[in-house]
Amino acid sequence: MGCTTQTLQNNQFEVLPVVPVQPPPTAAPVWFPEPSVQTTVLSSRGNGRYRVGENTYSTWHHVGSYVAQGTASWRGREFDGRHTISGDTFDVDSLTAAHRNLPIPSYVRVTNLSNGLSTTVRVVDRGPFWGNHLIDLSEAAALKLGFGEVTWRPVQIELVKQPSPRYALETNYVYGKARADDVLNLLETLNLGELSVRVVAHQYENRYRVTVSPFANTADAKHVSDWLQANVQLQSTIIRE
Repeated sequence: MGCTTQTLQNNQFEVLPVVPVQPPPTAAPVWFPEPSVQTTVLSSRGNGRYRVGENTYSTWHHVGSYVAQGTASWRGREFDGRHTISGDTFDVDSLTAAHRNLPIPSYVRVTNLSNGLSTTVRVVDRGPFWGNHLIDLSEAAALKLGFGEVTWRPVQIELVKQPSPRYALETNYVYGKARADDVLNLLETLNLGELSVRVVAHQYENRYRVTVSPFANTADAKHVSDWLQANVQLQSTIIRE
């Protein structure tokens, strides 16, 4: 049998430096935080009369309440980055939707009648204009509602007007503006949908926090916080804005 021997000179061991290893994320970030319902000013675009083909549609203004049942279709990746009628960029990873008549923006609670799953989405565009569907959802909304690979599902939609609470994630203190900017840049590389990231300076010292907001509920905030701690070792606290 062969063996390996190690010769030590002057009873000294070679001490190798310890190089910290930053583990890569263990999983891609998957989260679809519900939009925080707020009192908003109607968009200057997309809220009048408009024509698609042979049909003319009008925006419903001053809607007190609205509940309807029908079918929901959804938009895939080929729509990502396209401009909506309001001028905003369509993001398939945000909980958004298109409706033919509701004001832009407005918020609706969508319930999948096949499985009972529900979520709130923000109306940002017009449609759908095929198949007589009631609402056109983003891919994220369809995933959260459990559509699977099916192109449409029976749903109930209800207009939501009551403003929801706003929550945020606030990181532990970071020392130095450069380090805070590094954290901000890291977060911006993740798929945060409509969440915003900003650096907040401490009043007296060279300390900063980085915040992610807004969340409509603590469950969504905790989901993102847990992922950040497990995958990029970033600790944060849930606060109410």
